[in-house]
Amino acid sequence: MPDGNPSYQKVPRPESIEKLLGYLRGNKRIKRVAKLNAQNYEIIRGSGVPLVVHLTNTYIVGEADVYEILSGNGDIKCIVTMSAWNSYTAPAKELCRERGVGLFTFTEFLGAVYYDGRKFVDYTPPKTRR
Repeated sequence: MPDGNPSYQKVPRPESIEKLLGYLRGNKRIKRVAKLNAQNYEIIRGSGVPLVVHLTNTYIVGEADVYEILSGNGDIKCIVTMSAWNSYTAPAKELCRERGVGLFTFTEFLGAVYYDGRKFVDYTPPKTRR
């Protein structure tokens, strides 16, 4: 269930961000993680290509959320909804795919981070592959 605190409606809880950053910093394929602002991080992977990731605590990321996040943030290549109970809609996922942006839950992102290009954007966790 989402936290009722209004300050966490879109910005992930600090402990959620720290948990993700801990996983990323412990990954040998991640060269660097830099905070750009409260919700955006630049991740440099083995390929050297910067990946700007937007972290959100939006309960269910929909198309309107994607438009809002990407508006004025052309560098964003990934949106991660952080809490275990959060998700996204199929139309939001498709919109992101069309724009070459990854849209993932926290755990999906941990698998997707190993890939680049279309393999990254189209990443599907093994449990949900058909």
